[in-house]
Amino acid sequence: MALTPQMYYADLASMRSSAPFSFVGFDFHKLAHAISLAMIAWGPQVQFQGICMGTAGVGAMMVPGTKVILAPNPPIVIAGLASAGLVGPLGTSIGTVVGLALPKTISTAANYAGGVAGVGIGADVCKCVNADDSSLMSILLPLLIAFMGPGPAAPMLAKGLATGISKLLLTAVGAGSVVGSPSIVPGSGTSTSVMV
Repeated sequence: MALTPQMYYADLASMRSSAPFSFVGFDFHKLAHAISLAMIAWGPQVQFQGICMGTAGVGAMMVPGTKVILAPNPPIVIAGLASAGLVGPLGTSIGTVVGLALPKTISTAANYAGGVAGVGIGADVCKCVNADDSSLMSILLPLLIAFMGPGPAAPMLAKGLATGISKLLLTAVGAGSVVGSPSIVPGSGTSTSVMV
């Protein structure tokens, strides 16, 4: 199943009630739309590296034979928001919702795809090694301004969310199958892939 903005938005909206403080006076749905679109644009920049076992050769990991797993961790996102100066009830609530919703969406629907050196057919396990917060911020800031309007809080919110989400993604792992050239010789190798 491919990730869509609607999936991200639905999980953000459903997790809204998990916030320890209400979003009175804050248009949460506009924030959720901006985050959803940013995650779709940024997702293919999230990189994984892994190890593979199977038969020697050259292979690839392709959808739907792979799975990304991301555990919920709101404190990471809350800390990212705090590092940008967004502290208090609003930062805690946004961090809680994002730290619960994004892992739900990603663990439900995200895959990874890429190449393998040394294994033609087999299995792969991987870990997220690059989730660049500056690229996420450059995608998120214009979306926040478009949905919520310009203001002094937009850069702070974009920076805090980008920092928190990128650190959260660095805890992601994946597992999948390698498909490629078959042989009868056992082999091991490495993989490089991106989230799709």
